[in-house]
Amino acid sequence: CGIAYFNAANTSFPFAEGVIIRNGNAALSAGQFNNPVTSSVCSNFGDSELLAISQANGNSGAINDVSFLKFNFVSSSSYLNFDFIFASNEYGTFQCSFSDVFAFILTDLNTGISQNLAVIPGSTTPVSVSTIRNSLYNSGCASVNSEFFSTYNVGAPSTSTMNMNGHTVPMTASATIIPNNPYSIKLVIGDYNDTAFDSAVFLNANSFNIGNNPNLACNPDQIKMVSFVDTNNNGT
Repeated sequence: CGIAYFNAANTSFPFAEGVIIRNGNAALSAGQFNNPVTSSVCSNFGDSELLAISQANGNSGAINDVSFLKFNFVSSSSYLNFDFIFASNEYGTFQCSFSDVFAFILTDLNTGISQNLAVIPGSTTPVSVSTIRNSLYNSGCASVNSEFFSTYNVGAPSTSTMNMNGHTVPMTASATIIPNNPYSIKLVIGDYNDTAFDSAVFLNANSFNIGNNPNLACNPDQIKMVSFVDTNNNGT
């Protein structure tokens, strides 16, 4: 129940469609903000990898009610990226003390080395409620990386595009990879210290670009042109 398809449904939501992963019932995120059910329980599982990432960021509490997608892939490209938005019902009242967190864990299956791609740009700090927040919505703690916080829906429900308290701007996770090397990716989110006040991550459709088709593969510093002679002037 924590994973679902979403679409923008003629709203101004930045992504036309994609996948939502929530540490609770994903369906509760749909629609405009309407005093949402802030808490729900889905898997009721923990996750050792996400716990380690949370602890490395200075949090000692447990990680609960985890939802995740995990799959293996081999790419013909040397680069991967995907776009996401992080949202949470912890924003506002509980943004000072409850650091719901998610991670995009990329693992080289030959070396076993892993890295978290869901980080604040230019750092190794994981994206979470406590690492992206704006004190305008809770003066009990200072703003942190507030340039990446987008909207507090509680104050403007009529213009909201999701039924969650607040969310970040669209962000991009990326990594340099080795072509034709086996990897796994794990997209995972969990509740911090309890199962209350869910968080979610929205993944933009078609943004997971790993160049599976070598005829279409394109590194970010290249442009690929397919040219032809239109002998019969029909555009084909």
